[in-house]
Amino acid sequence: MRGGSTMSGKLVLAVGVWGLTALTVGIPAAFAQSGNATLAVLGLEASDGAPAAVANAITDALKQRVSAAKGFKLMTGKDLMEVKLVFSCPDEAPSCMAQAAKSLGVEKMIFGSVKKAADGYLVTLKMLDASKGRVDAWVAEQISRGQATAPGLRGPVQKWFATLSGVGTSGSIRITADVVGASILLDGLPVGITTEEAIEMGGINTGRHEIVFSKPGYEPVRKDVTVVAGETASVRAAMDSVGGGTGTTPPPANDVQNAIPGEVSTAAPATDNNSAMKIATWATLGAGVVALAVGVKFSSDVAGYDSDLDKYRRYKCEDGSIACSSPNGENVGGLSESQEREVDKLRKDAKSPQTLQWVGYGVGAALVGVGVYLYVRTYMGDEEPTGTQQSLAKRIRLTPVITPSGGGMAARLTF
Repeated sequence: MRGGSTMSGKLVLAVGVWGLTALTVGIPAAFAQSGNATLAVLGLEASDGAPAAVANAITDALKQRVSAAKGFKLMTGKDLMEVKLVFSCPDEAPSCMAQAAKSLGVEKMIFGSVKKAADGYLVTLKMLDASKGRVDAWVAEQISRGQATAPGLRGPVQKWFATLSGVGTSGSIRITADVVGASILLDGLPVGITTEEAIEMGGINTGRHEIVFSKPGYEPVRKDVTVVAGETASVRAAMDSVGGGTGTTPPPANDVQNAIPGEVSTAAPATDNNSAMKIATWATLGAGVVALAVGVKFSSDVAGYDSDLDKYRRYKCEDGSIACSSPNGENVGGLSESQEREVDKLRKDAKSPQTLQWVGYGVGAALVGVGVYLYVRTYMGDEEPTGTQQSLAKRIRLTPVITPSGGGMAARLTF
């Protein structure tokens, strides 16, 4: 926000980490009840041109989330429009909606609407406490058209339900594998490399996730894991070498003197592994640079929108009125209706580039970090250290880490 600007604020440019914050209003309801609270999810009302299919998809996603939540028992609900007609609640007054909840035999009720917005849909949800006859919490957030699908709604619905109910949405995953150096993908995103010790990742959204382990010379392993809020889910991967094997790290290909006579080693040639690592290294670094370039591009777009808003900003004049422009302090009067509409349009148009710049910088930083780690392992690990250096190298583990709120490198020193 510049100086004393009161009519419009500066848009925020990303600086290398990313995160999205929903607009939440109200006080989350804390349900510290004995047993399960009965809760009904009414079918959302589609209005202002929003498709009924989008409202139905959000309703179904909310019901699935309630079914999986501890402390709640999902009850059969009706459509919001039907309830408003039957109980004469056109304005959704809490006292009237509470009577509807009691007739359905539920203690809590979630209801709301979906409206068409400039570049997506505006979702409004409310949590009603029937016994108190009041709305305990509500959420209003805009989603893109791409998010209005069952997979795309999983993250937003988790967050909305947490705000409405006060129930946490994150847990942890503990990962172990019998092969060192295997790449780990969580829902398609790189999150680290397997080590001799377990890797624990926190801040994971509750629900079902897919973890993929891969390493040149080994068959990929896919594992499905369900994360529960406040708990740690364990995943262990047993990897088999290509062509069959025991699933343990094979001996070096050039260690012929230690091989048992008559047996043929199934280990992949060292040169093949090194070539694959080089390809993976440069591919990861290249993808990281591209993602950072995307972030820079959208940051430039945000700066352009911000510059377009400058002429609409108003500041306090010397006489105390809010009608001066900067920097010469000329009194230019307030904004007209057409100017207000133009300001709203510019702000809405800037929302998508603002989000994409954060994603570009965040994904780029994570990929570059993984690429640097692979580069060190591939190009600087050929010379065998000796003595103290060898001991220290074995005790230091660097692991790229990415979570829903950021990314970076984790170092572990074993004493």
